[in-house]
Amino acid sequence: MAGMEKLETRRQRVLKELAELGEMRRGSITEQFVESTGRDGAKKRRGPYYVHTYKEKGKTISRRLTDPGQVALRREQIEAFRRFQELTAELLHIGEQAADAALSGEEEKKTSPSKSRLRRTRK
Repeated sequence: MAGMEKLETRRQRVLKELAELGEMRRGSITEQFVESTGRDGAKKRRGPYYVHTYKEKGKTISRRLTDPGQVALRREQIEAFRRFQELTAELLHIGEQAADAALSGEEEKKTSPSKSRLRRTRK
């Protein structure tokens, strides 16, 4: 049962870290640049302009972020959501391992259809 104790310890650690996660948000933040041509024909590049992009109901939503503080905050929230996804995947893996360990003590019965059932299905 030492294996089950390790799984429970890992499970408790993951649950604790999940409880400590703060604000989270889906999506990503990208930098966009705008190129324009001046009167003298020289190309100018302006930016970066920060854009938060995420999916909602199958559509991509993009929001331009104008406040640098907002960019930093949203990056932290997006990172928290990514950590949430990692932790929930780990929690699922731990749960599956615990379920497998619980079942390993039981014998799985192999059954084959009886001869009478085979005769009935062949008719």
